[in-house]
Amino acid sequence: MKKIGRYEITGRLGRGAMSTVYKAKAPVTGRLVALKVLQPRDSIFESLVGNRRLRDIFIEEGRIMGAVSHDHVAKIIDCDEHQGQPFMVLEYFAHSIGDFIGEAYRVEDLSRVISLGKAKQYLDQTLSGLERLHFGGIIHRDVKPYNLMITNDDRVKIIDFGLSRVRGEEKMLIAGMQVGSPYYAAPEQERAPEKADARADLYSVGVLAYRMLTGSLFSRSAKKPSLAALHPEVRKPWEVFLQKSVAALAANRFESAESMRLALAVLPVAQVEVSQDELDCSVAYPHFSAEIRSEPTRVMLKDIRELLGLDELFRPVRYHRQNFTAVTDGLALDTNSGLFWQRRGAGFSLNWQQAHEYIDYLNRLGWEGKTDWRLPTVEEFKLVLNPPLRAAPCSNWPLFDSSVHWVWTADHVNKKQAWIVDVIESFFQRLDRDGSASVCAVSSSS
Repeated sequence: MKKIGRYEITGRLGRGAMSTVYKAKAPVTGRLVALKVLQPRDSIFESLVGNRRLRDIFIEEGRIMGAVSHDHVAKIIDCDEHQGQPFMVLEYFAHSIGDFIGEAYRVEDLSRVISLGKAKQYLDQTLSGLERLHFGGIIHRDVKPYNLMITNDDRVKIIDFGLSRVRGEEKMLIAGMQVGSPYYAAPEQERAPEKADARADLYSVGVLAYRMLTGSLFSRSAKKPSLAALHPEVRKPWEVFLQKSVAALAANRFESAESMRLALAVLPVAQVEVSQDELDCSVAYPHFSAEIRSEPTRVMLKDIRELLGLDELFRPVRYHRQNFTAVTDGLALDTNSGLFWQRRGAGFSLNWQQAHEYIDYLNRLGWEGKTDWRLPTVEEFKLVLNPPLRAAPCSNWPLFDSSVHWVWTADHVNKKQAWIVDVIESFFQRLDRDGSASVCAVSSSS
C-alpha cells in the first residue's frame, strides 16, 4: 500500500490543477484524514509557473488554514514533505453541499431543490465561517458547493484556500489563471481578481442560496432572482435578500458577512407550494411479500433509478401512502409492511463496518425484545420516505427523529461504496464505506 510520509493512502478523493487529495490513514490511531499533495496536473502549467512558485502558493494555503480556528472552517492537522513534495493533512469529510444538492460535473444541469429550513441552516453556517475569515483579512474567492463540506453532525466546514488573498497581499494569484469557479465567482473577480474584497465571497453565497432554493444557477442576465415556487408569504423577503446578495456591483451588496447573516436570520421559513399534480402520494402500498427484497445485495448505479422509480437526481418519482404506529419512543411499526423501524437509530454516526457491528450489538442485546435486527434494503427504505418539501406528507407522522439525516442501507454499490438515504430531502446517494451515516435498523418479527 502506498504511503506518503507516515500516512497510508487508501484512495483518491479528487484532483485539481495544482494538487491531488487522497484519503489516508494516520499512523497508530488509524484516523481517516484528507491528504493534499502538491502534484500539478499539467507539466506545461508547472514549467510556465515554476515549481518554486507553486510550492510557495501551496505552503501559503497551509499557513492560512493554520491561522484560523472556527467551527465552520476546516482544520489543518499536519504539514510536511515527502520525496521533495509538500503535503498537508486535513480533516476528512464524507459529505459536501455539492453532493447534497446533487450538483453534477456539468454544473449547468439542474440540482435538487432544498427545503427552506435546511438551506437557511447551511447558509447561516457558511456566513459564520466567512465572518471569521474576513476578520482575519482572508478573502476566500472560491466559495462553491464542493468547497463546503458537511460534518457527521450536520455542520458546514469551508475548505480549499488555494485561491485566497490575505490582507490585500496577492500571494496566490498566477497570471492568466482564473480566480474562482464559473457561475459562482463575482463579476469583479473576472475583471480584477486582485481587487476583489469580502463582498465577492458574499456574491458566491447568494448564488449558492439561489441554487439550493431553485435547483438552477443564477444568471447575471436576469433582472432579478425569482423564487416562484415559494409560498407568497416568504417569497418577497427571500427575493429581496437574494437580489442584494447577487448585485452586479459590490457596493450594492451586503457590506459584510455579519450583516448578510443577520438579514438571513429574520427571513421567514414556510412550506413550498406543491400542486397535487406535482406531488403524487397515490401509489398503493404493495403487500409485504417476497417482492419486497429484505436480503442485502449489490445495486449498481446504472440500475437503481429503474429499480426504485427515481428521477435524474435519485428522488422517488412517486411516494407511497403510509401508516405508522408508535410502539415506544424509539420504535415504530409500519402497519402496511409489518416492519418495525428504529426511529432514532444509534444516536451517532458510523461507517459501513461499524453499522454492521451495531446491528450485531442490537441482536446480542435483544433490543426491544427482538433478535432479528438488520439494515433495511433500498426497496424497503423507498416505501417509508416522505416528499422532501413536506407540503402534503404521505404519512400520518414523521417516521424518523429530527436528528437523523443520512442513513445506511443494506445494499452496496461496489467494494468501496454503499447506498445511503437522505431522509430529510428524500434521495438515495452513494457513500464511501469509510464515510459516516446513521443506522436505523428494521425487524420483521412480531
